[in-house]
Amino acid sequence: MKFPSIFLVSAFLLVMQGCSTVGVPGEGKVVLRNIATEYYSIAEGYFGMKNYSKAAEYYERAMKDESLRVASFYKMARSYAMAQNWEKAAPCYDELLSQDPDNLNLKVSVAYIAAMRGDTDSALSQFKSLCEENPYEEQVLENYVALLLFVGRAEDAEVGYRKLKATFPENSKLKDFSQQLSELADNFSDGDADGSVKKSAPPLKK
Repeated sequence: MKFPSIFLVSAFLLVMQGCSTVGVPGEGKVVLRNIATEYYSIAEGYFGMKNYSKAAEYYERAMKDESLRVASFYKMARSYAMAQNWEKAAPCYDELLSQDPDNLNLKVSVAYIAAMRGDTDSALSQFKSLCEENPYEEQVLENYVALLLFVGRAEDAEVGYRKLKATFPENSKLKDFSQQLSELADNFSDGDADGSVKKSAPPLKK
């Protein structure tokens, strides 16, 4: 027994109406991508206005889309660093470095963040290694000397200063470092146990 064609047409229309409530295949991903792209644009706007905390918040939201995840994670990490939120920046940069272990900029950033967090022993060790591996990177050596002076390691700072002066005679920090070395020597002569000049944070260059 054959069904009249009118019933087949009606049944097909009912099925199509039901499908329309489900949505077009892949439509959800498109919507998510559009939202994530909008979040990324908002984050870029906040970053440009130097509202780094808000920028980090929206970069994190943009990470929901796979195509934006890598760029958003990097910009989120950078936003945390620019906002001086070292506790959140540290694990982000550790993760970035684990994915790109030969990246010098990331190595310097990890060392810098360690210093800003107050982990000076780790920072000194990292900067020392970076200086040995990259003897002609002026900023790396400059930051190493600045950190040595900050913690009062006068002898090591003197060695680093002389190397910086010999290799980069036009370095803008040489005069400041020379003065700080003199102050350390004066502190030692006055009987200061470590000779350090106490400061709230090491004066490193980003």
